[in-house]
Amino acid sequence: MDFNMRSLSARMVKTVCGIIAGAMLACCSQPPADNDSDLDAAIQTVMQVRGIPSLAACIVKNDAIVWQKAYGWADQENQKPATGQTIYLLASLSKTVAATAVMQLAEKGKIDLDGDVSLYLPFTLRHPLYPQTVITPRMLLSHSSGLAGPETDDELPGFYDWFPPDGAPPLAQTLSEYLLPGGAHYVPAVWQAGAPGTRELYSNLGVTLLAYMVEYVSREEYTAYCRAHIFLPLGMPQTSFMLADLNPENLAVWYMEGGQPIIHYSRRDFPAGQVKSSVDEWARFLAAWMNDGVFGWGRILEASSVDEALTLHNPASGICLIWNLMLGGWYGHSGGGNGASTYMEFHRRDKVGLIIMSNMYLKSDNPFYPPDGKIFSLIRRQANLYRPQ
Repeated sequence: MDFNMRSLSARMVKTVCGIIAGAMLACCSQPPADNDSDLDAAIQTVMQVRGIPSLAACIVKNDAIVWQKAYGWADQENQKPATGQTIYLLASLSKTVAATAVMQLAEKGKIDLDGDVSLYLPFTLRHPLYPQTVITPRMLLSHSSGLAGPETDDELPGFYDWFPPDGAPPLAQTLSEYLLPGGAHYVPAVWQAGAPGTRELYSNLGVTLLAYMVEYVSREEYTAYCRAHIFLPLGMPQTSFMLADLNPENLAVWYMEGGQPIIHYSRRDFPAGQVKSSVDEWARFLAAWMNDGVFGWGRILEASSVDEALTLHNPASGICLIWNLMLGGWYGHSGGGNGASTYMEFHRRDKVGLIIMSNMYLKSDNPFYPPDGKIFSLIRRQANLYRPQ
């Protein structure tokens, strides 16, 4: 595919605006309160018990970081402490980037959320058992397209293979081979029982397909699109799918549960789980969603697009478009995988949000996740202090 990139001058303007916006958030950041030693001790106790190498967390109010902490070692072997600039693997928080990109193209009239996804792909996509039923971008965004997860290599052999950093195959190279009957990597289990639009099932493959749709429609490689149209306008130069874009001095080492370090890797489903960022920078992305698509002087979405993305689609699960509506009016998303446990959420009415990042994935009783995660509960309690009483 021949990608047509935006003009250099337009990018420079957006980048400069984003850098200024980033400086605004940094200037507005407030130091943590002096009386939160009990909170520190409680978080560090959980970390010690669970063997968590490090975590970084922040609370955002309106467009400012009002509380921020980092604990433990970003690199245990070399005793390198975590900071607000430590770059973590974000795992499934990456899916909200795909939602942002799709909504941007919908604003421009290039994608109809209720149109046939085949219009935005170089092949026709249908559920093999329901060939007359159109699959729409909205179905993909609400995990109800008919595509299965899949979550393990047993379900879809080869899809979750590890590649060297930045070395995953291009989306155009093999994705259709997994999706279409007769494809080299096709297995029937890629499709779930039930017609598209009738059943919800969280799908990494579905989000990867959304990214390919963005790529095909915009004629920009997906990682480049996100960097040019989302990260740089928000002043996030150290946020990227690509390790080559990032300062290696700030990268956290990734660990398996138990403390075994692992290599930095990439996968075929990188759009669904391989953004890397710090709490300092990711706070700008969260603030934009929390403030009707704007952070500083950078707008990544219109307010109407944020409204649509945050509209509840399934009251039973709380799914909106990628985002989940939690109890009490909080919108959130979690992330987990080899080398990462992450969580973010925001209260749209009160314009308060929180972010938690760590460099280890805990498969059971993850303390970062609601409703019962101990570290999540501690930081949510802190975030509630910034809401109207």
